[in-house]
Amino acid sequence: MTASSLLFLIALQGSTLDPHRGAYTRGLGRDCGLCHRDAPRADDVKEAAKVMARMVDGLNKGPLRTTAGVTCFSCHRGGPQGAIHPMVADRQAVQAASTNWPAGAPGSVELRREMALYTVSLGVDCGYCHTASGWKDDGKPVMRTARAMATLMKEFPKYFNFARASAFSCYTCHQGAVKVAR
Repeated sequence: MTASSLLFLIALQGSTLDPHRGAYTRGLGRDCGLCHRDAPRADDVKEAAKVMARMVDGLNKGPLRTTAGVTCFSCHRGGPQGAIHPMVADRQAVQAASTNWPAGAPGSVELRREMALYTVSLGVDCGYCHTASGWKDDGKPVMRTARAMATLMKEFPKYFNFARASAFSCYTCHQGAVKVAR
């Protein structure tokens, strides 16, 4: 890629001429040259971006159609600390949350680990979704949402070969907050 081509791409990003309307540049915190340059692996990055775009569109038209949806920024957050991949949950925080199990709450080791990941991912405690009178009670709207979001996790294999892709979790999009950033 010539210097003038690169300057054109940089000027294009975020402008009204940017065909992606800044989705990738804002979402990943990178300039257009990440995909549009003559460099090793640029085509791989561009293909990954196409898969991600199909995923975002599919999720927003499918299981997230009744929500505000997600964008590239939801998971990538502008490439914090220079990373292009989404942040992952702190394993020590998940382990600590799994050992702090409420008295009388049912659960196997696997369930404790899953619920601990929810706690860390959303920055909440057990009482946010559950009621003390019935741990499986769907009385709280957020419990129904959590169940719907659990089914969302089954959508990712439609877009990614998990042998080559990183694992997705609630933390991928929530990153410690109840509301997903857009």
